[in-house]
Amino acid sequence: MGNAVKMGIDNIRAFIKGCASAFDLTGGTYVIIPDLMNGLERDKTALMEDWTRVGDDIKRAMFIAANE
Repeated sequence: MGNAVKMGIDNIRAFIKGCASAFDLTGGTYVIIPDLMNGLERDKTALMEDWTRVGDDIKRAMFIAANE
């Protein structure tokens, strides 16, 4: 990822954190901001898990159909 894009994402994270702290009525300073840099990796993992579940459902349906 380009350096300019990384700097832009870092600036966005800092802006969101600052805005969130201004409206934080609990007095806490810990704000959870999603990690925008690992979005593609998270998407890849989520898709793999989804298709694994689909495959498991198909196997289960085939097993049930074969034993009827």
